[in-house]
Amino acid sequence: MHPLTRRALKVTAGLALLTPAAAKAQNPDYGLGYAVNIGLPTLDVRALAVGGIRCLLGFMGFVLVLKIIHGGFLMMTHGGSEEDKAVAVGMIKDSVIGIVIVMTSSAVVQFVVNAVLNATGAFF
Repeated sequence: MHPLTRRALKVTAGLALLTPAAAKAQNPDYGLGYAVNIGLPTLDVRALAVGGIRCLLGFMGFVLVLKIIHGGFLMMTHGGSEEDKAVAVGMIKDSVIGIVIVMTSSAVVQFVVNAVLNATGAFF
């Protein structure tokens, strides 16, 4: 073996012995204990983000359902005007496409969150 290779192995082995081993059994400290002392909630930031995304997607779905209802009302009251009928049909069509997008994105968010939770073993 080449002398430089031996020296590199010795240096690597020495650094490996000096490097502290990671404690895998410990939970990471997010500083939530400090939050309790000053009266802040102890909700994990990840749980807050997931809850916010789910809330936003639910609100968007609700708004799109209201737009479908509004489009249906416009359709029933168009009074023979082709322009009003086209506006109503366009509103309904766009709202249905929006609901499909919201439902798909909600399913993707749910899948990603579950995959990350299962991979890391974290639960919140």
